[in-house]
Amino acid sequence: MDRLFNSHWFVKIISFFIALMLFTMVNLDDLTSQPGVLPTISPATYTLEEVELNVLYDEENYAVIDQTESVRVNLRGPQSEIMLFQLTRPTYEVFVNVSEREEGVHTLNVQHRGFPEELTVSIVPQFARVELQEKQTISLPVEVELLHTDEVTEGYTVGTPIVTPVNVDVRAARSIVSQVDSAKVFIDVAGADKMIEETGRVTLYRANGEEIELEPDPAVVDVRVPITSPNREVPVRVGREGELPEGLSIQEVQLDPGEVTVYGPLEIIDQLQVIQLGNLDLSEITESGSYEWQVPVPPGVEQVSPEVVTVTVTVDQEQEREFADVPIEIVGLAEGQTATLTEASTSVLMAYGTAEMLEQLDLEDIQAYIDITNFQEGEHEAELQINGPSNIRFQPVRAMIPVIIRNDVIEGENE
Repeated sequence: MDRLFNSHWFVKIISFFIALMLFTMVNLDDLTSQPGVLPTISPATYTLEEVELNVLYDEENYAVIDQTESVRVNLRGPQSEIMLFQLTRPTYEVFVNVSEREEGVHTLNVQHRGFPEELTVSIVPQFARVELQEKQTISLPVEVELLHTDEVTEGYTVGTPIVTPVNVDVRAARSIVSQVDSAKVFIDVAGADKMIEETGRVTLYRANGEEIELEPDPAVVDVRVPITSPNREVPVRVGREGELPEGLSIQEVQLDPGEVTVYGPLEIIDQLQVIQLGNLDLSEITESGSYEWQVPVPPGVEQVSPEVVTVTVTVDQEQEREFADVPIEIVGLAEGQTATLTEASTSVLMAYGTAEMLEQLDLEDIQAYIDITNFQEGEHEAELQINGPSNIRFQPVRAMIPVIIRNDVIEGENE
């Protein structure tokens, strides 16, 4: 085949036949019109089946809900024109124009354009049916459907999705719009361990869950799905250092909030018992007031919420109150030992605090004790220690308590 195309004689012969065919097509009508040259040839026909029928209408305000879908187009004319039409396939259109019509059923004459002028065009059916319906617009909230929520990373929690924009508009024929029940976007959260930010396509549904082939405005929305790491609430505490100016006492130290939420790996946050904010320098407090403290993020913790805690300190003039006959407890006694207080088994304490705090203080709120852990047999003096409400200062009249420790004699040991 390549050798034939490379032959100049072959190319000349093919070119001649093409030129002859074109000449015959162009001059066929002239030849047939001259008597005696060629026999008379009848006009040719050609039929186009199932030609799409276009509808011209006010697309902004109306929708076509029913129409004649297609027609048959019969062409008649000179054989050369028919052949040329078949070869070139010019752009043509078959249509009905209802641009000036309102809602309702309309039967109109089918029109055409784009066919060669030499051809006679007849269309079957000659009239077409078009039903227009007014468009309506509704607004729907976008619902987020989360897929595979049970497959997020272990310990993580899926939060409430946030959609932007919140609503979409749907504009279509009144009978179609009335069928729209919901607008949904689907987000897959499988394996998620952080905030998901995606753009999702909105799908419209009927009340029975069947999808409706309509495009809302906008067709896509932005979706954010919070993915919360494991968390738990941990109390916060503030320590104290220094001493208040003379004559002042703390009525109350209040933390707001008293607990914060910590986020992070389970093996880390499960070990947290308390978060220390720091120490109040009592020497700098001269009056009641509030202070903001930044919550420190413990090692391994991703975040804390809230990040700031308000510490409110209430102070008042210091008062004093005496408590007599406070029982002295002995703790830390070893097995096989006995301990005896050589003097009184009670103590006298001075309590210092605000008038309100002292008024509420009862003897049952006070624990006075000595710790004799690791004390050997014999006579000793142990420091008297006091437990009581944190905002009250205690001062024992006698700080050191005499005690005698004896080892129990086991019966028969010296026999």
